[in-house]
Amino acid sequence: MRMAIMAGLLSVGMLVGCGGAEMDAQEPTGAPTEETVTAMAPPPCERACLTLYNYCMRSAQTPEQIAFCEEDLDSCYMGCEY
Repeated sequence: MRMAIMAGLLSVGMLVGCGGAEMDAQEPTGAPTEETVTAMAPPPCERACLTLYNYCMRSAQTPEQIAFCEEDLDSCYMGCEY
C-alpha cells in the first residue's frame, strides 16, 4: 500500500514538473548585456614587464633564479611612469 502511494506521488510530481528546470530561465544569447564584464589590458610598460618576467621564469631553474625574476619584475614596475 505504501509503495503504491509513493509511486503515485512520484508520478504526480514528475507530471507537474516539481524539481525540473524553470521555463522562464534566461539563456545567454551571445549579445552583450549589462552583466558582461570585459578585461582591461595593462598599460604598455606593465605589459613589457610581464613579458620579460615570463621569459625569465621560463628559463629559471633554481629558487635563486626564480627570486631574481620576481625582484626584476618589481624593479621593472618601479620604472614604469604612472
